Amino acid sequence: MKPMVNIIKTPSGIKGKITGELTREHGAALTALFDKLRTKTDVTAIAIDQPTAIDLCFLQMLWAFLQEAHAEGRTITVSSGLNENDFKLLKLTGFDALLQPQNTTPSHATH
Repeated sequence: MKPMVNIIKTPSGIKGKITGELTREHGAALTALFDKLRTKTDVTAIAIDQPTAIDLCFLQMLWAFLQEAHAEGRTITVSSGLNENDFKLLKLTGFDALLQPQNTTPSHATH
């Protein structure tokens, strides 16, 4: 199933709910998905909801999106609904930190 994003209004803000096969095979669809999220500047959360598959291509695009949001001063939290095996694999590779709730607000240095 191709990747999809649904924009959902919640009491705490606007959430982008990502589903489908989040792999390189659907690279063009993933690019379109993140382009859609870029235009929705009021998105405050991303939920990865039970993807049928996930790979490094998606994780790299997610990381780039979060870095862009950080540079723009946006706060975005990320949560996941991965199955146990996928999460174990991400944990072993060190990418599990991307799929944990996180705050992308830039820190302010003090002088």
